[in-house]
Amino acid sequence: MNNANVTGINFSSATATYSIAGTISGSGGNGATVKLTGAASATVTASATGTYTFSGLVNGSYTVTPSKSGYILTPASKAVTLNGANVTGVTFTSTAQLAIDKTASADASLSVSSITSPALSTTKTNELLLAFVSTNGSRSGVTVTGVTGGNLTWSLVRRTNAQQGTAEIWRAFSASTLSNVTVRASLSQTSTAASITVVTFSGVDTTGSGGSGAIGATAGTSATSGGPTASLTTTRNNSWVVGVGTDSQRSSGRTVGSSQTMIHQDTPVVFAFTGWVQRQNSTTATSGTVVAINDTAPTNDRYDLTTCEVLPAQ
Repeated sequence: MNNANVTGINFSSATATYSIAGTISGSGGNGATVKLTGAASATVTASATGTYTFSGLVNGSYTVTPSKSGYILTPASKAVTLNGANVTGVTFTSTAQLAIDKTASADASLSVSSITSPALSTTKTNELLLAFVSTNGSRSGVTVTGVTGGNLTWSLVRRTNAQQGTAEIWRAFSASTLSNVTVRASLSQTSTAASITVVTFSGVDTTGSGGSGAIGATAGTSATSGGPTASLTTTRNNSWVVGVGTDSQRSSGRTVGSSQTMIHQDTPVVFAFTGWVQRQNSTTATSGTVVAINDTAPTNDRYDLTTCEVLPAQ
C-alpha cells in the first residue's frame, strides 16, 4: 500500500484430484479396454504390459470394468472409492477364451476302409485339432488304426466301441496356421459307413505335446438301447465339452439334450447307421461341474458315445 487502494488481488481455487491405477495380467492385458463409471466416466486402453491409469478424479465411488475380445477378465469389475488419496493395485487377470476356428466334415459309405475330411485352413496359431470319427461295422471291435494330416502328430484321446462300430476322438496340435490340409482316419476293418468331423480350437492350453495339455476329462458309454448319454466332471474353469456318437442300428437324426448344439450328423438313406458330433453351446464357467453330452431321441437303438473336455489356456 502506498497512498492508494489496491485492487485485483485475485486467487483461484481448484478441487483436489486423484487417480486410480492397476494392471491386467496375462496376454489379454495388452490393449485391453478399461472403463470407469460412477462419480465420473472414462475409457482408457491398457499398455503392452497391461497397466492402466485414470487421472484427474474427484473423491467418490467408482467401478472399473476391463474387457477384451477373445479373453475372460477376472473379476468382471471392481468397486473403488477415492477419499483424499490415489488408489493403486486395482488388478485383474486375463485368460484366453476358447473358441472354435474351423469345422470340416465328410461322410462315406459302401466299402469304407478310411475316411478323409474336406480341406480346411486355420486362422490362428497354437490351435488344437480334434478329429471325431464314427463308423459302422460288421461286428464289434472296429477301431481307427491311425490319423494323419497337416504333417502333425495325431494321438488317440478316447474310443468307445463295445457295439458294432466305433466312436473315437483323436488330437493334434499346430503351433502355426494350416493351409488347405485334409485329415484322414484309417480303419481296422471295412465298414459300410463312416463319418469324420475335424474341429479346430483356439485359446487352448499349449502345454504338453501334441495337444495333450488341452485335454481334460473324458468319458465313454455304450448300450444296446436308451438315449445316448455320457457325463464327465470338468477339471478347469471355462472348459468346453464335445462328443461323438455312433448308432449302428438305424439311420435317424438325433435330438440333442438341453444347452447343446449338433455340429454334424450323417444319416445315410441306404445303411443302418448314424454318426454324429455335438457340443455344449458354450464353455462351462466352473471347474468341478458335471456335464452331460446326451440325446433325448431316439431311445431304442444301440450306440457308442465318446466325450472329452477341451481346456483353455491358464
